[in-house]
Amino acid sequence: MDKDNNIEELEMMKKQLEVLKDKLDKETIINEQLMRKAMKDKVSKLHKEAIVIACVALFGIPYCTWVFSFMHMSELFIIVTDIFFAIAIVYTYITHKGLKANDLLNGNLIEVSYKITRMRHLESAWLRFSIPFIICWFAWFIFELMKQNGDEAKGMAIGGVVGGVIGGIIGIMKYRKSRKKSQEILLQIKELTSK
Repeated sequence: MDKDNNIEELEMMKKQLEVLKDKLDKETIINEQLMRKAMKDKVSKLHKEAIVIACVALFGIPYCTWVFSFMHMSELFIIVTDIFFAIAIVYTYITHKGLKANDLLNGNLIEVSYKITRMRHLESAWLRFSIPFIICWFAWFIFELMKQNGDEAKGMAIGGVVGGVIGGIIGIMKYRKSRKKSQEILLQIKELTSK
């Protein structure tokens, strides 16, 4: 009789373990889906920020051309400024090309990880080019203003310096925020793929 009870208890425990295992498997799947959705949202935000940057640069081409022409700056300065904006737009597109937020929901996470790493590398390369360029461009901007000799030119130079400092601070903050988001995504991918 004890033997029968033990067998029944073992069978019942076995069934309970199977139910518990099923629940754990479902919970793991749900957790993975939640993590993938969170990563998708982060990539979507990165894309939206890139679109905003591209739109600002796109708006900057006609606006700066008009303002700098109005300020009687050299045509070469205006052309170089417009070319820089155009390069920034194309480079932003190239940096984010191929990385789709929906890939995080059902795509291969290793591929997504590679694309995010590529994006981070391209962003760093852009900084190595753009910071020295902007410093040289800004010096050229001040030179162009100083050729005009006038209180208005000096006021524009001071405004340019203040705007440059504020723009630099905002740019650094955006860059760090982008790096943090992409690093979080990479860590979450690593966590999911190491199971």
